[in-house]
Parts: sequence; structure tokens; C-alpha cells
Amino acid sequence: MKIAGLDLSISSSGVVIEELDDDLNIINVEFHGFTGKKKLESNEILYYNNKNFTTDYAKYQWMCEQIVDWCKDCEYIAVEDYAYGKSGAMGLIFNLAEFEGNVKMSLFKAGKSLRWYSVNQIKKFFTAYGLSDKISMYQAWENMTDTKPDLSCLPEVDNGKGVSPTSDIVDAFAICEYLRTELLLRSGIIQLRELPKHKIECFNACTKEHPQGLLVAPFIKQ
Repeated sequence: MKIAGLDLSISSSGVVIEELDDDLNIINVEFHGFTGKKKLESNEILYYNNKNFTTDYAKYQWMCEQIVDWCKDCEYIAVEDYAYGKSGAMGLIFNLAEFEGNVKMSLFKAGKSLRWYSVNQIKKFFTAYGLSDKISMYQAWENMTDTKPDLSCLPEVDNGKGVSPTSDIVDAFAICEYLRTELLLRSGIIQLRELPKHKIECFNACTKEHPQGLLVAPFIKQ
């Protein structure tokens, strides 16, 4: 089985795909992303030039098509939910919402089982602190000894706002691991009590979207 974690943005979305065995252990992990810097182009990171698109929508659609193609073999896909408190010009926020909505609807139409995780819960799951910055996320990835993406070809994250595409891939990996852990719990391979306290709190949290907690909330699917 393959699963994916997506950190979506209109400039540098990150995608991490994990291939899992029957016990949901990671057999292989791959990453994909985008960059506007030619020097960072690789087999995994697609380069784009804004001048090559007639409109922003043409760029968004191209990115959406790449993401959907990367995820074509994935059964479950998790995405960072809308961050309503994001700062910035309202136009950029609306553009991001339109882009994210297009990706989500495209994956829904492709028959994927979808899950949204809030920004703060992703940070808490991965670092034990819901207000972690990009350096803390990167350090959590660095400190992991389990199977993870090899990001040695990408720039290091040296500031709290993040460095693309590295920070986007790290966030996508955190989302993917959140999803894999949820699937481990749902399948009974691990028990909630076996997890660290901060991860237990992530799954037990009751929200407007999941009033009875995440583990009883159905996946979004056709």
C-alpha cells in the first residue's frame, strides 16, 4: 500500500509518498516538490518559471496535475488543512484556498481516501509543540533514526520561516507520518497508550470537524 502527505502552497508544494508493507512499516519513501530556482532542479524537484504561464491559474493547474500524477498509486492521502490565521495579503490567501481546493477535489474525484490535519496538530505530532517553527520541524526530521526522505541534496533550513523546498518536504513527511500512525492505530497494530503523550493528545483532541476525536472520524472519500 502507498500513502501520501501533502504540504500545499502556490509556490512550493511538498509531497511525500510512503510505500508500506502489510504491517504498515515503511518499505520505501519518496519525495517530490517544486522550485523557482533552476539550481535546485532534480528528478524529484520540478523547476518552473512563472513567465512560462499565461495566468496564475495555468500554473496552479499544472502543479495540481503533477501532484495528482505523483499520488496516482496512493490509497490514503493526508493534507494540511487550511490555516485560517495565515498572515499575508488577502488575495494570496484566496489564491492558496483555490489552489488547495482544486487539488483536494481532484484527489477526491480520483477516488482517494482523504484526511485533513490542522497545522498546529501536525507540528505537535512531529515536535511535541504545536507552535513549532520551521527550524524545529527540520531538527525533528534530522533527529529521526527511522526511514525518512534523504534531503541531503536540498538546502538546510536555517531560519524559522523555512527554506523551500526543504521545509515543504519536511512538513509533508510529518503529515505522512501522522497518517501512517493513524492507520496503525485503526488497524490495531499499535495501541494509543503506546504513543508519547503529545501524540495521544493529537488523536484524542475533539474539534468542530471531529467532535468525537480523530480515530472515529471517517475518511473523506466517494
